[in-house]
Amino acid sequence: MIEKVGAKDAVDVFAGNHHSFYINSKGQVYSWGLNNHGQLGIGHKENTSIPTLVKGLPEGERIVMIAGGDHHTTALTVEGKVYCWGRNDEGQCGKGDLFGQFKRKIAQE
Repeated sequence: MIEKVGAKDAVDVFAGNHHSFYINSKGQVYSWGLNNHGQLGIGHKENTSIPTLVKGLPEGERIVMIAGGDHHTTALTVEGKVYCWGRNDEGQCGKGDLFGQFKRKIAQE
């Protein structure tokens, strides 16, 4: 059965393999789904079935695109900044290290 998601003012939606996102009209990101590597960006590693605000992105940063892999997520701002969070054991977050990240990191400025 197809069911409605509790998204408000959504302007775009994106999906990783096991997690999903929407961006609202203010450029805020909400996420839900698998979160075992912090790929939801909500500050912990617990799964959630309710769209939850991605906290920790810098205030005023307007997200225009998001993409998800298996266990990591990448976001693009209107200014061209790229943020990445989640699994990083193979350098997926582009920070030059192999440490797991579940806090957002700037991959490109």
